[in-house]
Amino acid sequence: METPKISNSAFKKLSGQQGLFVGVGLGLVLAIVGMTVFSRFADNGRSTAPAQTSPAANARNAALPVKVQPIGTSTTQESSDFVGALEAQQKVTLQPQIQGRIEAILVSSGQRVQKGTPIASLSLDQTQANVASSIAAANAAQAGLKTAQAQLQQAQAQRSKAAANVQLQRTQFNRTQQLVTQGAQARQELDIANNNLQAGIADLQAADKEVAAANAAVRQAEANIRQAQASTAAAQVNVNQKRVVAPITGIVGEFPVKIGDYVNTGQTITTITQNDALDLNISVPSNRLKQLRVGLPVQLIDPTTQKAIGQGAINYLSPTVSSDQQSILSKARFNNAQGRLRDGQYVKARVIWNRKPGILIPTVAISRIGGQSFVFVTEDTIVNGQPQQIVHQRLVRLGDIQGDSYQVLDGLKVGESIVTSGILKLREGTPIQPQS
Repeated sequence: METPKISNSAFKKLSGQQGLFVGVGLGLVLAIVGMTVFSRFADNGRSTAPAQTSPAANARNAALPVKVQPIGTSTTQESSDFVGALEAQQKVTLQPQIQGRIEAILVSSGQRVQKGTPIASLSLDQTQANVASSIAAANAAQAGLKTAQAQLQQAQAQRSKAAANVQLQRTQFNRTQQLVTQGAQARQELDIANNNLQAGIADLQAADKEVAAANAAVRQAEANIRQAQASTAAAQVNVNQKRVVAPITGIVGEFPVKIGDYVNTGQTITTITQNDALDLNISVPSNRLKQLRVGLPVQLIDPTTQKAIGQGAINYLSPTVSSDQQSILSKARFNNAQGRLRDGQYVKARVIWNRKPGILIPTVAISRIGGQSFVFVTEDTIVNGQPQQIVHQRLVRLGDIQGDSYQVLDGLKVGESIVTSGILKLREGTPIQPQS
């Protein structure tokens, strides 16, 4: 059989095609070998292969751990907030009644003192000497009274003796006169009896004058005592005016003066504030007149922390309405037995108009989107045959804030549960894992 002949051009063309086929084949072989080597190397680099997990297990692993709170019935309240400064029931400024140099300051700033406690004293100079002199004069007057009383008693005794003698002489005169009339005695005896009677009467009259003089001496001694006592009291007043005492029970304020300073009448030494109870003036709009009453509860709120710092009640209502503001001046009183409140402290007062059952949720459970409020409500579902909880984002309508909670007006029902932590990581349908 004759072998076909191939031209040079055809051969070159065929040789080129064979070379191409050989190159492609060689490349495929090298790729397969390389993949085999890489596969063996990768197998040698791993000790174990990851276990295949089920879809349900993957869902559980993807669940976010969050805190969940069931919705229950709470007590909600309608309230209005007002601001103002607290006022102490009593606050006095201590001022000296006379001028002098401060000798001692007897208490410290911030100390609680009782009514009548000495606060400061001024130098006594001549005042104490005047008191001592007045007391000595009073003692002398007392001694003079005792002497006058003794003299009066002696004069009264002499008068009693003179009166008894007059009585005796009168009896003797009457007897002698009868005997003379009967002729039993001479008339000379009657003259003697009459002289004795007149002498006794004279002695009695002298004794009466002695008693009257002694009475006058006693009255003068008593007057001297009253005058001496008045002088002593006046001197003691001057001494007392040198001492500044607390007119009320309360807390001592700052001292703008110090020992050695010379103070004048009317100059402030310190203040005393009685802050056992504090008042707050509240201007309530007249449209609340029907709800406003004495005894209405009022909460004190710290405007910085928004925490409740006191509880009180309305204790005064003005009988008139302010014509320019159309408001009613009310006063709320707050007990301050623990001393946490201060006179002049700026506070926010929350007047509670009424209370009723409702729903409260923590403020941390609320997310804001486009000016609206949302919460994440939990729902039980089944994922790949396994129970799983997921969340749904729900729009809610909120009312007033009460402490750390908001009142819910619409959007939630009692018995549902909401997420209270990690809400920034949640989306609609996110699986969750409730934490205790």
